[in-house]
Amino acid sequence: MGAYERDPHEHYVEPPWTSARLFAHEAFPGRVIDPACGWGRIVRNGTASGVDMLGFDLVDRELPPGEPAFRRGIRFAQDFMEPTWWPGGGVDCIVSNPPFKLCNVRDMRRAGRKTFAALALERATRKVALLMPSTWHQGDETSRWLQTTPLLRVWFLTPRPSMPPGRYLAEGQKPGNGKEDYAWYVWLHGYDGQPVMRWLRRDA
Repeated sequence: MGAYERDPHEHYVEPPWTSARLFAHEAFPGRVIDPACGWGRIVRNGTASGVDMLGFDLVDRELPPGEPAFRRGIRFAQDFMEPTWWPGGGVDCIVSNPPFKLCNVRDMRRAGRKTFAALALERATRKVALLMPSTWHQGDETSRWLQTTPLLRVWFLTPRPSMPPGRYLAEGQKPGNGKEDYAWYVWLHGYDGQPVMRWLRRDA
């Protein structure tokens, strides 16, 4: 991410294998939502895996050449950070590649706001999975917050996925080699043990 000009809405696109591997190894029962779905890759992979899944996003973005126009179960102009956000009915699980800046515990506390991760844990009754830089848990305030949560597993992704801004791909550019490490952080409500470290490999 560091080599690209920062996207104002933090729309950095994960390669499809990252969520395909997650759905192959983690169960997400009930109604599942991606509240920052972008082009719908996570929703598409979840649906293909038999998950009852919906997607929401603040912005309806231009698709790149060759990107499947997956729009089933996706709604736009929906801001997850607002108190009024609610898809109607209950939410069992949340799976998302969120805007990273909205998961910065220190900065969001200084702004007097809850993080995206904290809201996800409040709004999902069973399970949450967020795709984050794998150094996220090392921040002092973030690590202290994580210790208060039911963090179940951390799935490190290998090889490093390239996650360029969506506009870069929409222009027809190709993703390069990944330069940053990422992981899925998975929480399970009611879990009271230590988080387990695992790996998800592109070439399973």
